[in-house]
Amino acid sequence: MTQVFHAGGVDVRPFSDGLLKTSIDFVIGMERSQADALVGGTSDGSLDIPVNSFLFRTSGATVLIDVGAGNTMQSSLGKLAGNLVAAGVAPADVTHILLTHLHPDHANGLVDDAGHAVYPNAEILVHEREFDFWAGEGGSAEPDNVKRQRARNRISLRPYLDRVRRMRDGDTVVNCSPMLAPGHSPGHTCWRIGTGQDAFIAWGDLVHFAKIQISHPDTAVKYDLDPDLARQSRLRMLDILANERLAVAAAHVGAPGFGFLARKGPGYVFEPA
Repeated sequence: MTQVFHAGGVDVRPFSDGLLKTSIDFVIGMERSQADALVGGTSDGSLDIPVNSFLFRTSGATVLIDVGAGNTMQSSLGKLAGNLVAAGVAPADVTHILLTHLHPDHANGLVDDAGHAVYPNAEILVHEREFDFWAGEGGSAEPDNVKRQRARNRISLRPYLDRVRRMRDGDTVVNCSPMLAPGHSPGHTCWRIGTGQDAFIAWGDLVHFAKIQISHPDTAVKYDLDPDLARQSRLRMLDILANERLAVAAAHVGAPGFGFLARKGPGYVFEPA
């Protein structure tokens, strides 16, 4: 049975899309031996990190935060839609999807293998800066990985284009407000659900390697399009989360991925709810 957490005036349920196989070789600015020790030791530097989404209902809306990878990346991913159905949530029940950003493990699950919408009744809420970057033409000098993801995002977004809401900081829809935290991607967004100290924050890829970047928040990763800007966003947001003691829905923190941030020395520690 899915765990349920109450925050932001709603009951929040975490759902797994599976495990993403990655490597500590993607860590920037830290000795490999230190990174290896922080994640508990590896045989070859590889490790699996969780890919979490979150669901809640509010004011007649059923809201899903990020949609996983679908069948586009690794066989260990693409479990979200099935896990929702197993918990009694049909994809057609979802009315709003909050996208923290348009990277494959957060957005490719919008469509099935045939390119049809997995969530046929959902409106997409995404920061305008993120949407405009990935929907744009780009330039010939862009890295190949950016070109590939832009092409993939055209496929993922195509069946939703008439129901994409481009959000700005300060906008609020179904009690959800975007907080731009760029660097990992140009419009990477943390979402604030609810108001006041009862709110919770879905932080997307503010932290990608949780066992490293929470205790050592200066550490960037090669997944960041702009590592320096991502570092600035991370330091700013982690400070806010610790000061305000807001609950966090974390995409890449181990189950249940929901908890609080506390200061510990020069860094932080994640305290599961």
